[in-house]
Amino acid sequence: MRQSLCTITSNVEISAGVRLMWVEAPNIAIAAQPGQFITARCEDFILRRPLSIHQVSPLSSPSMGEDLGEGEIALLFQVVGGGTAWLSQRQVGDKIDILGPLGKGFSIPSVIAKHEVPKQSKNLLLVAGGIGIAPLTFLAQRVSPWHQVTLIHGASTAAQIYPLSSLNKVRFIPVTEDGSTGEKGVVTDILPDSLDWADQIYACGPVDMYKAMATMSLRAERSNLKKCQVSLEVRLGCGIGACYGCTIPTKKGLKKVCQDGPVFELDDILWEEVRI
Repeated sequence: MRQSLCTITSNVEISAGVRLMWVEAPNIAIAAQPGQFITARCEDFILRRPLSIHQVSPLSSPSMGEDLGEGEIALLFQVVGGGTAWLSQRQVGDKIDILGPLGKGFSIPSVIAKHEVPKQSKNLLLVAGGIGIAPLTFLAQRVSPWHQVTLIHGASTAAQIYPLSSLNKVRFIPVTEDGSTGEKGVVTDILPDSLDWADQIYACGPVDMYKAMATMSLRAERSNLKKCQVSLEVRLGCGIGACYGCTIPTKKGLKKVCQDGPVFELDDILWEEVRI
């Protein structure tokens, strides 16, 4: 975890109310793992704003003998309040105070040798609801060279579907509630079609999506949803585990999302007791 004053290199709106910001943060870029997040100080707001690490450039390290370039990270966020509104107005060349990487990220099947992974974890299914696409894009970048990856992204309408042109090795399935592009419905409507194919599932989205997935898991004894990691989107206080404001009930007791998560096993969380 490092605190850095980072220079903004790009800040654009990619859909209504959704911004993609790139910042120079080499110390964070080299250490970040998919599923982790940063917190950003926003002007005079007391609480820092947590944001998933959306992409990292480059995706290499000195030990691999590759050029690290500028060491940038991307932040994808929805403008929903004063803090994110302030971030959305920052210009190229402005500096923002960032702390990270924070939290526990996704557990990724290890690569035994180049282009070789355990047969039981070859096919990875990524499930995103809305802005939950943010951490899953980084995960897709990291695993696609060695795994077969399918990414399902659900949104209300076509204008809110993420433009995934940069990940050409990933099978992308858009789902819209109004049927304006891809499949019509919500992601949990089409999820069962991919369960037999998937060896491991990763998800990020609203709590209602997780509760529906947990119900599906209970109903199907052999469902691969038993092997599902989820990233929780909750309101954080301190972001470093000091305030206990983001605790959730699990089978192993109360856990802090910012420190013990944000990634948890789907079946470890007591969803009937979750109040987010």
